[in-house]
Amino acid sequence: MKVIKIEEFSKTKIKIIFESMEEIILYKADLRRYHIEEGQDLQIEQVNVLMRELLPRRAKMRCMKLLQSKDYTEGEIRAKLVNDGYPQSVIDEAVQYLYGYKYLDDERYVKLYYQSRSMRKSKKQIIIDLQQKGISKDTIIGVLEQDFDIDTEGGDKYCICKWLFKKKYDDDNFTYEEKEKVKASLYRKGFQINDINQCMHNFSWKKCK
Repeated sequence: MKVIKIEEFSKTKIKIIFESMEEIILYKADLRRYHIEEGQDLQIEQVNVLMRELLPRRAKMRCMKLLQSKDYTEGEIRAKLVNDGYPQSVIDEAVQYLYGYKYLDDERYVKLYYQSRSMRKSKKQIIIDLQQKGISKDTIIGVLEQDFDIDTEGGDKYCICKWLFKKKYDDDNFTYEEKEKVKASLYRKGFQINDINQCMHNFSWKKCK
């Protein structure tokens, strides 16, 4: 692989562009360590060291460091590695490694995300949020349909009732204007208007305790 250009990527890193237009990011010190120069045609042994040993090891270490602070989806991990300049083959290997050791689990992420946000957002909005994080809709729907029934704990109607309980909603004593404000607030959270009306009309304090 012929190196056609070496350019600065950051204060400590450089970008190497090959004749095939493939790019990799290395530390500046790596140029000396691996004897890489602009215009040089790298030997297969050099390429193997970079693409099969050095970069995969660094990508995995980068992922582990990220996951120490919080959970990430596969899509988020891939985006981070792309931004760091890792080649696609190296990213694929790192993601496979994470799945192999259960460091990455999109289905688990969906469950935890839903459980932590279902009191503030509707299932519809949560699905949109998760898709934006790179999780497929099929995966999301599969997890939610398996673990959460719409009328039981974790479902939309249950979450609406919990929200009404928190706001001390009283269907008998709230004025028309107060009820409309409640409906508007729940609707903005993504809940369906039919579910909102039904929960408000049949609201039970006992059910939500």
